[in-house]
Amino acid sequence: MASVVPVVIAFEKARMMIDNIAPDIRTAAAPPAEERRARGGFWLVAGVYTLVMLGGTLPIPLYVFWAPQMGFGPFTTTLVFAVYALGTVLALMVFASLSDAVGRRPLLIAALVAAAASTSLFLVAEDVGTLLAARFLCGVGTGIFTATATAALGELAGEEHARRASVVSTAANMGGLGLGAVVAGLFAQYGTDPTRLVFWVYLASLGPALLALVVTPETVTARRRPTVSVRRPTVPGRPAARAEFLRAATAVLAAFAVSGLFSSLVPSFLRERLHVHNLAAVGAEVGLLFLIALVAQVAAPARWVSGRWAAPVFLIAGVAVFETGLWTRSLVTFVVGTLLAGTGIGLAFRRGIAVTQRLADPRRRADLLATYFLSAYTGTIVPTLALGLLDQAINQNVATLILAVAVVATTLGGALSRPAT
Repeated sequence: MASVVPVVIAFEKARMMIDNIAPDIRTAAAPPAEERRARGGFWLVAGVYTLVMLGGTLPIPLYVFWAPQMGFGPFTTTLVFAVYALGTVLALMVFASLSDAVGRRPLLIAALVAAAASTSLFLVAEDVGTLLAARFLCGVGTGIFTATATAALGELAGEEHARRASVVSTAANMGGLGLGAVVAGLFAQYGTDPTRLVFWVYLASLGPALLALVVTPETVTARRRPTVSVRRPTVPGRPAARAEFLRAATAVLAAFAVSGLFSSLVPSFLRERLHVHNLAAVGAEVGLLFLIALVAQVAAPARWVSGRWAAPVFLIAGVAVFETGLWTRSLVTFVVGTLLAGTGIGLAFRRGIAVTQRLADPRRRADLLATYFLSAYTGTIVPTLALGLLDQAINQNVATLILAVAVVATTLGGALSRPAT
């Protein structure tokens, strides 16, 4: 249960920070039993959400072991990484909105089962096929959980505490992603079995997580017969609302493109260009991007979160600086770029969640959230696969420069789009 400890500590610190910066979310009088149960369920879902996202980045520092064992190169590494995002996208297109019909809790439990199956495959993986299947299942579980848990958190918090819901859901997402890379790096560097021990511990932690979901109150009362089909992305009907949502979706697409490019690049960059072979340091550098995004979400001034320009400015500056670090082989410059880009990612993600929660029809909340996350994970797939393909034909520095320019253009395009009237 060692990997659960940092999750619990970080989660408790995040909760205390949120309580300090958002006094409006507290009530003076003791709530009735139903409200207390909803509040307890809110924090249980947030904790499990963090744990599920943590599982998404556990494999990142471990490819250095799997590649020689299974005989694959850089392109397969990016393919395995992209398969995770592909599983997430497919889950968002097929399953994520089902919770609007059958309830949040059944879908959350199903996602946790997918995470357990994925973890079991990692434990027995001895070839690329098993690794791909494990990452795909991990993505499926993540896709179902992100949209469903975000909707559940909004409903458990209530409309009067919408700010708490958006802060906590984005903090759980980014915080979990950051902790996963850090925890895996520590286990890989100092554990006895670098590619399996961390997954045994993670699998054990999913048991208490299942119990937490079982006792969480259900927030969907009007059930209806579910239909499983490949859904088309939905957007708000009113022109002004649609334009606002599409700007938020474009911003998060660019933000996740940066995180995908970064996560694919960092392990090989540190090992091959800067000769950093300590896996705990590699995991910490990957995790730093997401943990800075978490700090930005809970500590940034309100005008940064609500404004249209703060996130794009930080994203573009971060890409420019860490691209400079790549060309000059400067670790310090690369880390500064990480801090700037992480801030931009956190601001874009939190603002997008708040906009989506506000614009969503309460009866189809998970549906619009699924579209939002679909945009985010599409942003992860494209640069990751493109980097793997371009790296086979041209210099890695040139390949990342091409992708960086594309990300900057997307970010500027979304920020400069005119609001609809």
